[in-house]
Formats: sequence, C-alpha cells, structure tokens
Amino acid sequence: MKSYRNKIANIFVCCGCSVLMLFSACNGDIDFGEQYKKTIYLVRGNNFLYTKEHFYGTENDKLVFSVYCASSEAIKQDVSVLLKIDQNALDSLNAQGFLESSAYIDKQMLPPASYDMPTEARVTIPAGKQYGLLEIPFYSEGLNPDISYTLPVSIISNDQGYELVREARSLVYEVKMTNKYAGIFTGTSAQSPTVIRPLQISLKAISANQVRMPIHDLDTGDDYLDTNFMLLTIAADGKVSITPYADAQIVDLGNNFYDEVRQAYELNYRYTDSNGNFFTISEIIANVNAPNLFQ
Repeated sequence: MKSYRNKIANIFVCCGCSVLMLFSACNGDIDFGEQYKKTIYLVRGNNFLYTKEHFYGTENDKLVFSVYCASSEAIKQDVSVLLKIDQNALDSLNAQGFLESSAYIDKQMLPPASYDMPTEARVTIPAGKQYGLLEIPFYSEGLNPDISYTLPVSIISNDQGYELVREARSLVYEVKMTNKYAGIFTGTSAQSPTVIRPLQISLKAISANQVRMPIHDLDTGDDYLDTNFMLLTIAADGKVSITPYADAQIVDLGNNFYDEVRQAYELNYRYTDSNGNFFTISEIIANVNAPNLFQ
C-alpha cells in the first residue's frame, strides 16, 4: 500500500514539473511590467542639507540640482517636474540646527544677484532616462566670506502624477566658497629674535587670489576679525603681498612667497599690538593636505 501511494505521489510531482516547464517555455518573453510605483525626489534630499565647494573665479559656474524618478523600468515618456525656491525649507533647517545646538548660526539665502532663476522652474526627465538636471547660473562676486549662503529648492509637482518622496522633496544647497590658496595650514611662527611656536591655522578664501589669515598668535574669534587678521594677495609668480584686514596694525616686510607645488607660504611681517608694542614675525606654513608637506 505504501509503495502504491509513493508511485501516485511521484506521478503528481512529474506532472507538476512538466506543466511548469511547459508554461515557462511558452511564456519566456512575458512582460510582468512595473514591479513598484514610480516616485520623484531630489538626489541628496534625504540629507536635507548639501554643501558643495565652489571656487572663486570659476567661469560659467552653476548650482546643480538632480531630480530623480525611481522605478523598476525606464519611463516611456518625458516627465516634467516643477520646482520652486523655498524659504520654508531653509527656515526648517535653521530651526532644526538651533534645537541641536544653541551655538548654531543661521544659514542665509543667497542674494538674488548671485543666481539666475525665477521663483519656479521646470526640469524634464527624458523618456528612457531616470533623472533630469536643474542648472542654475551662479555668481560669487560680492558674497560675504563669513556668511553661510544657501539656495533651498523644493519639488512642487510633476505632470505624470507620480508620487513625491516626502522626505526628499526639498534640498538646501549650501555654497562653500574657496580657492587654491585656502585651507588648513601647519608650520612655525617665529617672533624675533628667538621665540618660535608651532602653528595650525585656517586660511579663508576671500577672492580668487586672496586669503584671510590670523596674525601670529592673536585671538581668532569672530569678535577680533577687524583687528587680528591680515590679507594675503598671491600673484601669478608666487609673490605674496601682506595688507591689513580691516583695522589690523600690520606692515609687510617683503620676501613673501607661495610655493604652489608644496602648497606652502613663507611670510615676513611686523604688527603692533593694542599696547603699542612692535613684533617682527617670520612664518613658514604648508597645507596639511599637501602631498609633500615641508619637503
């Protein structure tokens, strides 16, 4: 009896396999279509804040936003996506930053003269593709180097009725201005005649060929911007001129150079402190990211 039942079971298994093989052979080209719904979102929007470096002096500079259509198969017709500049997105970011830290400093909207975009703009995701780009012309002239500027953009709608991903509908694009002479530098600062101290400072880009640098060992807090910083202007041949930043009491002593290969400065200057005392300073510093630091 047991043997009979096993034979019957084997017959059913064989028949089932045959049917499956036949179905598979007849339907090898079957199209199961979309496996999940299409959604629209801003790339990097899930992080809300996106910070990108832009170099002073760059011609035809742009702020680029990427609009993505997520799907298991390519779209079969163009999708037009409407976006807008959204102050509310920036307000939300600043509110969140303040909740996380009372020392948070609000980021600000780029001045209208710094970008070329109306309040709303459309991006087309072409048929057969999954993303389209919103490229906004950007102009850095006149920006305050001590303000964190942003351009917040949000998706409003799309002409195909695809779902918008709520968590990635908005993106606050933060512009970080820089140049090839800026960065974190380390080295030594020698006060004539004998005092030598290690130095690690930040040189902040001010224009295409200028950086702001702290004077010797003076306080670098924001309250001292007018008195404790100097301006380095780098010529094409590597010569550096030193001038006061705002009201600093400083004199250029000459023989100042920037080595582009080593990304290093040699600087000589004199400054006068608040008590009227003179100090002669010689500094040698190099970018901490330079490939041949101090070689």
